[in-house]
Amino acid sequence: MKLNTKLLIGLGSILGIIIILSMIVFYTLTQQNTYMREIVTEDHQKVVLAQTLNLETNTIAREMRELLLMDADTEVPEKIAIINNALGNQVSIIESLQELSSLNEAEVAAISSIQQIRNDYNEMVQTIISLVTSDNYTGAINYLLDENEGLRRDMLIEVNLFTEQEQLIMLERLQESEATYQSAITYLVILTIISLVVISTITYSIVKNINTSINRVRKVITSVRSHPLDRLPRIEVKTKDEIGEIAISYNNMADSLETVTKQEKEIAEALKEENWIKSRYAEIAMKFQGIKDLNEFGTVFMTNIAQFVRATYGVIYVREEGNTLTKIASYAACDSNIGTEKIHLGQGLVGQCAADKKLMIFDHLPNEYVSTTSGLGAAAPTSLILLPIEFDQEIVGVLELAKFEPFSQSEIRILEQLSQSSGSSIERILDHMKIEELLTESQTQSEELQTQSEELQQQQEELRLINEQLHEQFRQSDEKNQELELIKKDLEEKNRNIKLGSRYKSEFLANMSHELRTPLNSMLILSQMLAENVNGNLTDKQVEHASTIYSSGRDLLDLINDILDLSKIESGKIEVFPEEVLISDIKAFVQRQFAPISSQKNIDFNIVIDSESPAILFTDDQKLKQILKNLLSNAFKFTNAGKVELHFKKAMEADSGKLGISVVDTGVGIALDKQRSIFEAFYQEDGTITRKYGGTGLGLSISRELSELLGGYISVKSTEGKGSVFTLYLPDYHQEPEYEEPLMDEVAGTIEESVVVEEDHTEVIEQNEQVTEQLQNKTVLIVDDDMRNVFSLTAALEGQHMKVLFAENGMESIEALSEHTEVDIVLMDIMMPEMNGYEAMQEIRKNEKWAQLPILALTAKAMKNDREKCISAGASDYISKPVNMEQLLSLMKVWLHK
Repeated sequence: MKLNTKLLIGLGSILGIIIILSMIVFYTLTQQNTYMREIVTEDHQKVVLAQTLNLETNTIAREMRELLLMDADTEVPEKIAIINNALGNQVSIIESLQELSSLNEAEVAAISSIQQIRNDYNEMVQTIISLVTSDNYTGAINYLLDENEGLRRDMLIEVNLFTEQEQLIMLERLQESEATYQSAITYLVILTIISLVVISTITYSIVKNINTSINRVRKVITSVRSHPLDRLPRIEVKTKDEIGEIAISYNNMADSLETVTKQEKEIAEALKEENWIKSRYAEIAMKFQGIKDLNEFGTVFMTNIAQFVRATYGVIYVREEGNTLTKIASYAACDSNIGTEKIHLGQGLVGQCAADKKLMIFDHLPNEYVSTTSGLGAAAPTSLILLPIEFDQEIVGVLELAKFEPFSQSEIRILEQLSQSSGSSIERILDHMKIEELLTESQTQSEELQTQSEELQQQQEELRLINEQLHEQFRQSDEKNQELELIKKDLEEKNRNIKLGSRYKSEFLANMSHELRTPLNSMLILSQMLAENVNGNLTDKQVEHASTIYSSGRDLLDLINDILDLSKIESGKIEVFPEEVLISDIKAFVQRQFAPISSQKNIDFNIVIDSESPAILFTDDQKLKQILKNLLSNAFKFTNAGKVELHFKKAMEADSGKLGISVVDTGVGIALDKQRSIFEAFYQEDGTITRKYGGTGLGLSISRELSELLGGYISVKSTEGKGSVFTLYLPDYHQEPEYEEPLMDEVAGTIEESVVVEEDHTEVIEQNEQVTEQLQNKTVLIVDDDMRNVFSLTAALEGQHMKVLFAENGMESIEALSEHTEVDIVLMDIMMPEMNGYEAMQEIRKNEKWAQLPILALTAKAMKNDREKCISAGASDYISKPVNMEQLLSLMKVWLHK
């Protein structure tokens, strides 16, 4: 137990005893206070109330007598009031007695008896008062004489008995209080004596325990000086307190001192042994100096080593070349010729020692292993040691020794050092022998070189001629490099021109998109309105003319889109978004697109899906649909009778891993010499001025480029007059197409930005009447700087019974919205002077009252990512020019409905 714990326990015990004594004193005082409070506040109060009740009773008796003896009637009410007041006081006194909390059963019974007598007394008094008030004094006096004395006497007797009873209770409680006080004094004295004894015992025990532990530690520490440092005394640890920790620390210190002392002795012995080994090593090593012959070295080495370690025989092997060890010397050899002449690495113990490069020691050798002889007799050694001799971590030899007794550690250490140093000596001797051998060879070669020198002189002359020829070739090469540098500069200039031309092309395509779409927008809207002839005021011929204008405008729009799509593909920057595409979805799309056309032309249209074809294809869904749409459009265009078939099938073995989608028609077919040319841009199979079929000639070119982007290709088989089969081969998993990056990234990026994006909104409302009802009486604000667009859109929207407002730029649109709070929707052009559409939408959205106002962005320059730019600027949705009115009305209906 810790010393702190012992002290805390002792102090805690003393403190606990003090607390107990304090609690006893407090309890005694509390009891005394309770008894005194009951005596003073309750018992005394009961006596006082009882005496007061007697006084009130006497007051009533006195006042009644005076009332009956009075002559003047004027004082009667005053006396009656005094009597009634005294009666009321009696009631209050009795109630006060009943409300006291310390009543016992006898007290409760006494109070009840007093209350009953008081009630009878009250009735008697009230009867007398009634007689007096009726001037019947004689009757009142007679009644008083008959009843008053008995009731008053009973009342006084009961009250006096109650008073005496309370006085006895007060006396008993006083005696109990004195007895409690005497008991408390007795207990307090006894507990105080016990506490003093306990405190003394605890204090004595703690002090004795501490002194005993300290004396034990002091005695052991004092005896340290009489003991050697390697055998110090220890302190017996009997406690777990701080003194016990001191004893443990002392014991640990003694252990450390003994360990250090032993280590010092061992180090001294080791140093002595080391000095002896070094002196012997130096003595032996000196004898190796100047030896240049390997056999001489072996003899000297073995003789000194064997004598030093008292070996009875020994052999040294040297690795001269390859993996063979050769014996160069032995010690104590006899007729039996100790040791094998040549040993290979890994052969026997010697070969294994050389292979492992590790020391090997064997004791208790068998008698027949080897024999050591002298003039007197022969005996077998008992211990064997093999040491590898190394130089630069390469084995150069092995030393083998045997003796009658085991090798000591000192002998092993000096043998290891000598084997290490002998490695360098052996290597030095071997190098010297090689040098001598090489010297002999060099003398022989010198004579041969003299002969070869003459031959070299002749060869040098030949090399001089060759060098002159090479110099001429170098001059010609330098001239060619200069020419190549000029060609490089010329190519760089052409490259800059190509980049400039590509930039002009990109700007042209972008401007063409804007400038052609702007007039097309108004032309298509107005021609469509005229063709619909809603008011019925046009002739059939005029309606046909309007339909022709609308159809021509749509063809022109398709041509613009095809040209821009082809430019986007040629730029090499078109993006592919592969995803899982269900063959069933492709079938539904094709059926929805071309079933009406087949019905219109009375051509059979079949879709066949082989059982072996995959159900899911991983490719770009949009581009696959565009390819199939182009191929099927051509098939229906060039087929007047028969059928068109779309066939999904697994490709042949030559195209394993691919899906084949074939478009088969029974149309006009394609001549064999023109089947390759049809995939070129703007090429028509019939390009004459009398050609029967229209079109731009871009569909197949775009389809071929898109198929390559999807990792596939398109093949064609056709017979003129019988029909054609176009097959799109796609991998059943997505492959990144291998195509060369365009030469100019900047040009490709510019062209890409000018490509028209496809519209997301393809659903149209089939019943125009329903759209008209939903748009009727709605107010639309058209924001466009081109009055042709404003005029065409106004005419179309007013035809839907809408109220149309317009503004020519962004600033005017904000002013118009401020003036006309009834605006329900805004059609916002993008390219406008002063404030463009992006800026206008941002300003409109800053106003909280226009935060939910629908804004549809309209632009003729439908660039890639324009929709995202419009949405981020504040547009609710986006549509490109030329505007499809059915699509626009449908979109307006959606946003007005929201």
